[in-house]
Amino acid sequence: MAIEILGLIGGIAKPILSKGAAIAWENRNYLGLFLKTKYGTYKNQNIRFSISGIIKIKIPNTNKYLLVLNRRIENQLQPVGGVYKRFGDDSLFNKWEYKPDNSKNGLDVDDKSSSDLRFMVSGKYSTDVLNWFESGQERENSPVREFREELIDTNILSPNTFGHIDYKHIRRFSKNLVWSEFFSCYEILIFDVFELIPTSAQKEALIELSKHENDLSKGYAIVSCDDIEQQRLMIGNKQVARIGQHTKLLINKTF
Repeated sequence: MAIEILGLIGGIAKPILSKGAAIAWENRNYLGLFLKTKYGTYKNQNIRFSISGIIKIKIPNTNKYLLVLNRRIENQLQPVGGVYKRFGDDSLFNKWEYKPDNSKNGLDVDDKSSSDLRFMVSGKYSTDVLNWFESGQERENSPVREFREELIDTNILSPNTFGHIDYKHIRRFSKNLVWSEFFSCYEILIFDVFELIPTSAQKEALIELSKHENDLSKGYAIVSCDDIEQQRLMIGNKQVARIGQHTKLLINKTF
């Protein structure tokens, strides 16, 4: 009888354990985060996501970089690029108790930022979002749109020279469950870092651009590695702009 009971318990436990192992395997890349958000403190908290792609544009033969002004944060320089966009309907995101950014919990949404991957979900769905992102489905996978909007459409670079660009993916950097004083919530931040691979003509154009004195009214600046480390751009003895923390990713540092 005892043997039969043990066999029955084993029969019930086996599929449960198998399911648990399958869930653990599916979330193996985020196991610590999975446990914290599925069963721990963060389960029912709103977690804000910001998922971006940025482009390293280095001036050839120098240790200087092309940055642009952030259109939402006044007087801040940062890498070309920004949050990815998602495609498709809202059904999957609604399942995760999705909340778009707004003026109270984020940077609000306008025509240009609609469908940006900048949003909140209930903590228990955090790893579901990450697994979806890793799949690459129904979302942008390249920085080309932002490059065009921030450099071509603004006349910083010529469409004749930069109408087509080549680039490579360098790294992916993430920060999980960091407290944001600005947004008053926990965040998961992801950055894909790409690097422009310029043609000969594009190299010449970037070198020529770097010869002009920085004038922020034009929407961009050429900054040094030291400027990025200090997170500020100085002209003379005056700070003229902040440099976003995430710009450090361009020089292989973290923040």
